[in-house]
Order: sequence, then C-alpha cells, then structure tokens
Amino acid sequence: MLLMDIITWEPKDSAKVEGLYKNYEYPKGMKVIDEWIDLTGYRMFVIYETEDEKTYTPSVIPFIGVCRFETIPVMKADKYMQAAQERAQKTGEKGIGAAQGKEESEEIYEQIKILEKRIERLEHHSFIQQEDTT
Repeated sequence: MLLMDIITWEPKDSAKVEGLYKNYEYPKGMKVIDEWIDLTGYRMFVIYETEDEKTYTPSVIPFIGVCRFETIPVMKADKYMQAAQERAQKTGEKGIGAAQGKEESEEIYEQIKILEKRIERLEHHSFIQQEDTT
C-alpha cells in the first residue's frame, strides 16, 4: 500500500527532531519513495510503500511525543482514474468524466442560452442607465 505521512512538530522541538532524524533508519519492509521538507517550516512529507501496519508502527515510535503524524493512503492519479473507469464499466455506472446523457446536455445548453440572454439584457440596461446619467 502506498502511503503519505505529513509529519509536523513545534518549532521548539526542531533540534530534537533533527537529532532523531539524523540517526533514523526506516524499518525493513518500508520502501521510501521520496521525502520532502516544507521550506516554510516544521513539516515533512514522506511517500512510502508498506505491506501492513506491522511495518508502519515501528517507523513512528521514535518520534512519538515530539511529532504529529497524519498518514494518508495515496495513489497516482492515472492509476486511480483507470481503476475508477474499470469499476464504472463493471457496475454500469457513469465513469469519472463520462459524458452526460443527451437530455442532460440539452438542458444545460438551454440554461446557458437563458443566462446569456439575461446577461445581454443586464448589459443593455446598464448601458441605458449610463446614457441617462450623463
């Protein structure tokens, strides 16, 4: 499973976090894809793969009490879109970004035409008001 950790800490704990991180080694079974530091301060992002929580748990233990971890399951966008489209095909649902039905499209088109006419009238009314006041 692909996960992203957003790790934050208090400014007063920066030296402690730096010391922990310098000597830190990720547990076996955790494949780190990449790490980033927020240049505005006190936040780090880590993307990694792990099989289960048994690998994840030891990775955070040294930082408990100093850092806050927000762990989010993530997926590359193209892979997600493909999975969503496959699911839609299997279930018969409209997929992400699928074209709307003809009736829905025509209704939206009619609403757009009505809005355009209203805008024209408002612009015309505004122009007439400007002429009257000068």
